[in-house]
Amino acid sequence: MAVKKKKAVGLKAKTVSVYLEAESIQGRKPVLLFTASQVDEVLAEAHIQPLPFASEYLVGLCAWREQVLPTIDLVRFFGLSSSQNEEGGRYLVVRAVKTHASDQKENIHPAKTMLRCVLKVSDQIISGNIPEGCQAVVPKEQGFASAFVRGLFQGEKELFILPDITAIIHSNSLGGGE
Repeated sequence: MAVKKKKAVGLKAKTVSVYLEAESIQGRKPVLLFTASQVDEVLAEAHIQPLPFASEYLVGLCAWREQVLPTIDLVRFFGLSSSQNEEGGRYLVVRAVKTHASDQKENIHPAKTMLRCVLKVSDQIISGNIPEGCQAVVPKEQGFASAFVRGLFQGEKELFILPDITAIIHSNSLGGGE
C-alpha cells in the first residue's frame, strides 16, 4: 500500500501590527507584531497609577477587568528613540502563556499560567495577515536583546518585532526574574 503524501497547508495567522512611535531603525519603521489571539483588548484610555522608583519603561499599574496589570512602554523598554508625544496613543492588553515544568513524573501535561500586561502604543493598529516577503534578521544586529524578542523580520519599509511578552513581564526590572 502506497503512502499518500499530504500537501503542506499554507497557514496564515491573523496578526495585529502596531507601528511604534520611534525613530527608524536602519531606515525601517519599527512595528510590533502579535497574533490576533494575543490581543485581548484595545483601550482608548487607561487609568494608570504611576509607581515611584520604577524603571522608566514601567509606566505604572492599570486596573483592567478586576485585574491589576503592569503597563509597559516598549519603545522605552527596547531603548529606542521616541518620536511620540506623551499625549494620545492607545493601550493594548496582551496576553502570553507561560509553561511551567511539572514536578510530577506521571503528569505529562505541563502547568500553564496566563500572563497579561498593558502596552502603551500608537494609534496605528492594523489587523491583517502576516506580511509576505519578510526576511528574518538577528536581533543583536539590530540592537535588540534576544531574550526579549521571539523574532525579528525586515520588510521593505518596516522592521517587524515579535516581542516575548512572557520574558518582558518576568524581567528582573518587573520583579519576576527567574
